Amino acid sequence: MSDKKTGILLLSHGSRLDDGEEVIKAYKEMYAEKFPEMPVEYGFMEIRKPGIPETIKKLTSENDLEKIIVVPVFVAHGLHTKRDIPKLLGVESDFDEESISGHHHHHHGHDDHDHDHHGHGHHHHHHHDHDDEEFEFDGEIVLTDPLGIDTRLYEIIKDRISDSL
Repeated sequence: MSDKKTGILLLSHGSRLDDGEEVIKAYKEMYAEKFPEMPVEYGFMEIRKPGIPETIKKLTSENDLEKIIVVPVFVAHGLHTKRDIPKLLGVESDFDEESISGHHHHHHGHDDHDHDHHGHGHHHHHHHDHDDEEFEFDGEIVLTDPLGIDTRLYEIIKDRISDSL
């Protein structure tokens, strides 16, 4: 682990129902319990507060951060994780509009290690909601992949099925 002062933002989609907040808050608490020295907050992409700018402001006002790791707690990549969230965070994305119109999406040789979307420099952005919240952060923002395909998730699916048989 780098010795840079790092904060974590666990990102949920956001819903009018409370269930999503209960889940993301529980994950935040689990992480905080295990890594008490690591500043961790949760936020929402849309619909619900706190939004991304608000959460980043909270993380940065309470800690002198040089780096923020944003983990989208989504099952798979979608337009949100490929396009909307990178745009809100001001980080590079390999999103290509053509990939949604049925074209097969593949990385075009331009530096193939860009899956760890590093955004450097000054982040000053508009939230795509009606409240034009902005945040300023001079450090590095890393957007991780969503949860994706993982045997640990498969175990949960298997348990859900056997519980219902």
